[in-house]
Amino acid sequence: MNRTQAPAFSQPKDLEIQLPVEIELENGARLFWIKDIKDDSVKLDIEWCAGSKYQDKKLVANFTNKLLLSGNDNWSGKEIANEIDFYGGYIQHELDRDHAGMTLYGLVENMSDIFNIFRKAMLACDFPAVEFEKERTVSLSRFKIETKKVKNRCRRKFNESIFGEKSAYGQVAVETDFEAVSRADVKAFYKQYYLDATPTIFLVGNVDATFIEQLREWTTELGNFVPDFTKEALMQEKGKVHVPVKDAIQTAVRVGRLMFDKNHPDYFKFQLLNTTLGGYFGSRLMANIREDKGYTYGIGSGMSVMEHAAYFFIATEVAVEVKEETVNEIFKEIARLRTDLIPEDELAKVKNYMLGDFLRHADGAIAMMENFKNIHFNQLKTTYYSDFIQAINDATAEDLRVVAQKYWNEDDLVVVTAG
Repeated sequence: MNRTQAPAFSQPKDLEIQLPVEIELENGARLFWIKDIKDDSVKLDIEWCAGSKYQDKKLVANFTNKLLLSGNDNWSGKEIANEIDFYGGYIQHELDRDHAGMTLYGLVENMSDIFNIFRKAMLACDFPAVEFEKERTVSLSRFKIETKKVKNRCRRKFNESIFGEKSAYGQVAVETDFEAVSRADVKAFYKQYYLDATPTIFLVGNVDATFIEQLREWTTELGNFVPDFTKEALMQEKGKVHVPVKDAIQTAVRVGRLMFDKNHPDYFKFQLLNTTLGGYFGSRLMANIREDKGYTYGIGSGMSVMEHAAYFFIATEVAVEVKEETVNEIFKEIARLRTDLIPEDELAKVKNYMLGDFLRHADGAIAMMENFKNIHFNQLKTTYYSDFIQAINDATAEDLRVVAQKYWNEDDLVVVTAG
């Protein structure tokens, strides 16, 4: 080996992810398991179709998930947390519009004990009044603080503008919703979407067959209800929307539109185009609005894909006096991508960044499981990542200009500002 010469440069041509073993549990529950890892850590993700789009009253899904281990009259939430902590366990609560879940972390030797505590606490939860009122008070206080920030005012109005304020995806809470939600609402949601429903389980770790049987026994205590959601006709606003915020010294800016899901034939090329515009630190928006103009510390663009909706967005915060200039510069960069070809050296740099990012997100069993969850929940082909890499390698500047002309028409975008 000649150590005076650098290794030859090469780009990845595909990405073969490690697929988990699927095990059918009881009542239709499915377990996806990656066993062969190099250490004794265990990560257990339990996901229910219990996101905010299923709630009949705002905040119910959120309160239910947060208080799932709040205990009952005989076993307090603090005692539950102390027992989990005793075994070195850690639990995260997760909630988005589509799903709600719990993630359990621990070591192989203690995972059985950690899960047993979770199992008993989850099944016997009574949402004690004291814990419920404490959560109401804390959440309302946090809400009042957060909604004073222009970035949150802008994000909330942007959601309403993209999806429609009465839609399941566009709904945002207001202060009166915190008083309206009740223990009875939470208990009903808990029974229908947790106790009576079928979870999907993702397991990474070298556990033994006994632990798998524990999971199987737990699913016998749950129902087999599979929630149904009727896809809504979303009504996006277009043009400019402003949210005035008294005495604000900054203005938050969001620009975007409704988009397609990850199975769409233009998805891969659009992601490459988006990365060029604002998807990484060397993007055009960063070069213009941060480095050249000095209007902001950071600006970025992205695409969020959910089960029944997707949207593209650009987001930043700038001084109040340069709001209009910032919006104009954003549209200038969009117009350049619609009219001019991306130079070969710039396109090569963006491709290299994206390909490296793929490899970074495929490092280790936990990362591989996250990749599989993306495939599972978005109903993608198992070759999705290899197909994505191939599409990046094959994309030309002309391909991206066509995509920009198709999806970045200024008249199709909504601009929301708050400040």
